[in-house]
Parts: sequence; structure tokens; C-alpha cells
Amino acid sequence: MSVSAESLESGNERVALPEGASIFSRKVARSGHISYEGRPYFISKALAGRYIRLVVLADRLIVDTSIPLHKEYPLV
Repeated sequence: MSVSAESLESGNERVALPEGASIFSRKVARSGHISYEGRPYFISKALAGRYIRLVVLADRLIVDTSIPLHKEYPLV
């Protein structure tokens, strides 16, 4: 999936993207890898099964993740 945009919503805020940036979404494999243009990239096994956002700018591939975390511990 590919989306070209000048700005990107992240939570409740809008993040400006540089001109010429493209946004892609990839699902992280169980091995922790994603594929972009036929090439594998290791991201993290901790993100296996999750979708991550890729920002492509010129000759750079930028990985952008947002992981909500909720933990609860008994205080007794």
C-alpha cells in the first residue's frame, strides 16, 4: 500500500512530511523482517504480526512504528 502525502496524522497531531516523501505500510513477518522493493529488511521480532509505516525519502527508508502499551500490576 502506498500513499503520497504532505502531512501525516500521528495520533491527534499532524506531522509534516518533506516534499517527495512516500508512505507505505508493511506487515512484519514472524522472523521480524519486512520486504521493500524485493529486498528484505530486519526490523524486530517484537513487532511480528504488526503493521508498520515506512517513509521513503530520496535514498532513505525510514521505519515508523507506534506501539500502544497497556500493563496492569496488582499493588497487593
